[in-house]
Amino acid sequence: MAYAGRQTLRFSVAIMVACFGLTIGGTDPARAALSRADIARAQAAPEPNARLPTDLALTDEKDTTKTLRQWLNGKPTIWVLADYTCKTLCGPTIGAVADALDRSGLRPGQDFNYLVAGLDAKDTAADAATMKHGRIGGPLAEYTHFLRASPKDTAILLHAFGFQAVYDRGNDQFAHPAAAFVLTPQGRIAFMLSDLAFRPSDLRLAIVSASQGHVGSLADHIRLLCYGFDPARGVYNVAIGRVLAGAGAVTAISLILLIAVLFRVDRSRG
Repeated sequence: MAYAGRQTLRFSVAIMVACFGLTIGGTDPARAALSRADIARAQAAPEPNARLPTDLALTDEKDTTKTLRQWLNGKPTIWVLADYTCKTLCGPTIGAVADALDRSGLRPGQDFNYLVAGLDAKDTAADAATMKHGRIGGPLAEYTHFLRASPKDTAILLHAFGFQAVYDRGNDQFAHPAAAFVLTPQGRIAFMLSDLAFRPSDLRLAIVSASQGHVGSLADHIRLLCYGFDPARGVYNVAIGRVLAGAGAVTAISLILLIAVLFRVDRSRG
């Protein structure tokens, strides 16, 4: 699997503050219940090849309850962890991933499903439905599910993702990273995309890879051979430069050998 090493996503204090609605310079300091040290504890650091507990019970915005295995439905899935009553970055993050998926060229329901998991076990089906309807539209909506679980199962799910959110009880908000996870059909974490500007090409290639070759065109699979996954940035980076550098070295050695042979031939004729 292309999930390389232990990925850790930590946000700067400024971004973390924004995640739970306490923008620097724009909020009464008396309301800021979390210290900078508290905020620094928020991170996403899934274990390499981590697998979610597929027997976990999760309920969607329509109050339909299934096991995590059933929600996976044998397809690659894209996950975002969010607070359904968040008024800051959760909604835009969900929308940014949805927009990238819409422009990826892949087919929702056939090539992937989009799943959002709630951070706050207190959130209701109505909270989940409100956030979904505000951020997801078109054909993608049918294959997007906003899931909730009991407090115990929510904690288990977050632990499986290596996701640590810090709760601000005074403001009922969470400080947490903004990230998307791409899972294999078996529920293993294949990739973590940590850029708020989620690119359709990044998501497409991650889904193609997580599908174990069953999704995407031949061109996608060729591109996967020429791309590498940067676990520090959480996005694909072109690694073809390494291939070209290797090819260049071989070419240079070949030219040196050719010149040496020609030189010897020329001397023998002389």
